[in-house]
Amino acid sequence: MKIENTKLENAVVMKVSGRMDTENSEIFSNACAALIAEGAVHVIADLHDLQYVSSSGLGCFLSAAKELQARSGSLALCGLHGLPLRVFEMTNLLSLFPVFETTGEAIAAI
Repeated sequence: MKIENTKLENAVVMKVSGRMDTENSEIFSNACAALIAEGAVHVIADLHDLQYVSSSGLGCFLSAAKELQARSGSLALCGLHGLPLRVFEMTNLLSLFPVFETTGEAIAAI
């Protein structure tokens, strides 16, 4: 899994690519924790290049969203498709996140 951050005026876009599974989901958690420690309130996870997400990865998304919501912020998801989209749908977790087709739509909604 690879994560690239782009800091914007009012948000951070995290481009997540590859596979998010038990072995590496902690990378995402640590990246989110670092952004939050730096003062990020709104994070947009660009998942267009995410190929797979496991249950531990879902837990990381939920933990980050909860932490951001405690700071009156949000974790938005965009670019979900394929298997990761189906995993989020099967677990009924999509309703817990703001979901957008593109990062541009997510940025405009903040």
